[in-house]
Amino acid sequence: MPTIFDGLNIGKSGLYTNQMSMNVAGNNVSNVNTPGYSRERVEVVSSTPMFTQPGTFGTGSEVSEITSARDSLIDKRVRLAYNDQAFYEKMSSTLGEIGNIFNEENGVGLKQSLEDFFNSWHALALNPDLETARQQVLEKGQTLSSNINSVYSSLEDVKKGLDNQMGTTAQEINSLSKRIAELNYEISKGELGDKDHANSLRDTRSVLIDQLNKLSNITVMEGSYDQNTKPEMTILLGGKPIVSGITYNEISAQKLNGKQYNSVYFLNQDGTRTDITKKITKGELGAEINARDNVIDSYQDDLNDIAQTLIQSVNKVHSASTGLTAYTQVAGTSSIKDTSVILSSKEATGFDSDVKTGAFKLKITDKDGNSVGDFTIAVNADDTLDSLKNKFNSALSGYASMSVSSINQGNIQIKSQEGYKFSFTDDTSGFLSAAGINTFFDGHNAKDIKLNAVMKNDPSKIAAGKTLQPGDGSSAESIAQIQLTKTMENNTQSIDEYYNAFLGKIGSTQQRYADTLTAKNAIVQQLKTDQQSIEGVSLDEEASNLIKYQRAYQASAKFISVIDEMTQTLIGMIK
Repeated sequence: MPTIFDGLNIGKSGLYTNQMSMNVAGNNVSNVNTPGYSRERVEVVSSTPMFTQPGTFGTGSEVSEITSARDSLIDKRVRLAYNDQAFYEKMSSTLGEIGNIFNEENGVGLKQSLEDFFNSWHALALNPDLETARQQVLEKGQTLSSNINSVYSSLEDVKKGLDNQMGTTAQEINSLSKRIAELNYEISKGELGDKDHANSLRDTRSVLIDQLNKLSNITVMEGSYDQNTKPEMTILLGGKPIVSGITYNEISAQKLNGKQYNSVYFLNQDGTRTDITKKITKGELGAEINARDNVIDSYQDDLNDIAQTLIQSVNKVHSASTGLTAYTQVAGTSSIKDTSVILSSKEATGFDSDVKTGAFKLKITDKDGNSVGDFTIAVNADDTLDSLKNKFNSALSGYASMSVSSINQGNIQIKSQEGYKFSFTDDTSGFLSAAGINTFFDGHNAKDIKLNAVMKNDPSKIAAGKTLQPGDGSSAESIAQIQLTKTMENNTQSIDEYYNAFLGKIGSTQQRYADTLTAKNAIVQQLKTDQQSIEGVSLDEEASNLIKYQRAYQASAKFISVIDEMTQTLIGMIK
């Protein structure tokens, strides 16, 4: 049978539970602006009742646990949204940086340089003997090649910047992994009892996992094979556990095996490394890898295509033409690898462009400029450089000779005999341009395109025509027309059209990522709103709860006061 003193215990339990509830409500209010905080609730249940003959009597209330309003499903959706948002944010900013490189405003971009270059050749075609026209061709050629170099170099700088950022991002991932593993240990200690909830520690860990999600695409697993033990958290990156319970494993961004750029490696327990670069596809790290290896590489390839087509197209015309003055000697710019392989094997010979069956022609003049004769050197695609050299030396015996300075990194040299000069008038084989003889441009691609030093030092060697006759600007006009000739994309686009499409691709890609980022931002904002409505602190709700707990506390205190009066009455009756 309950006694009057049991009433005191009931009142005391009411004081305790309502005081606990007010403390938790106050803590919620205090953390209303704390990032990642999820509101807490005191779970109050009836104490174990007293069983008597008449029935069960209540014994008050008690706190069973303090729970957090965290929703794992909405948390997962928010993290996935963070992952996408960070990826597109990084990609959008990088593409913006790339877009600034191709700034075509105010007539200072590469497009204007191409226009000015071809216009200078058109002007030279009208005035092939004018020194200022030749200087203008050199100036515009220098500006164009320098701008191409600069754009390529700027893309390379962005690429290197992303590569360096990969190392920083990898260190941030390691730091977060370590802190999460430490929190896992603290949480495991704080939840030794069946009803213990380390809510604040879990909130802190959740914030760190959100940050980790922004850096890369991770997989978070929380489970246990043993039903008698509490679940342990495992976080995978590229299929490898960077966090496993209270332990963590590092990743690194390193240049191994002679690579120019970083790869991301998982450091195994045995000290070996596993390359996980291709498995990282989202978050900031995924964007850094994607922009570096796919986007910028693609743009550099396009720029190289433009530069290579420009070099080969201009050189093909120029090398088969003549300037105002003839040569006594000339050296090719291509490095010769092997003189014994057939000329059509350009990779084996060291040529940049193809050599086919045809012929090239030279005009020999004496020291007074009088014509000695025109000589044709037949070229077969299956000729070797050695056999072609023999043909040349045989055909021009007494006038000029061809030699190779040295094998492997050497070059072809043509030298006239004393008292004679030579000039080039035609080439249907492509040999001269492939060997780099009498070319306007030197170099192989956008990285190293430059003016041929011979033209740069002697403008009279700029080949504007097919003859040494004054007023011949036929070749200069042919070079000017390259701008509009369909020489790219299997002869379906001109250099102008290709570059315009290239600029359009850069702009559309940048816009696509910017639009996607806007959509991802909206998704994140909506999910954060949903998350806040479930897990966040409502000041209005907490104020209402505080009044409710206060009144309940006052009622419990009043109840104890009544029990006290009853006890005093009972004691007085005994006296």
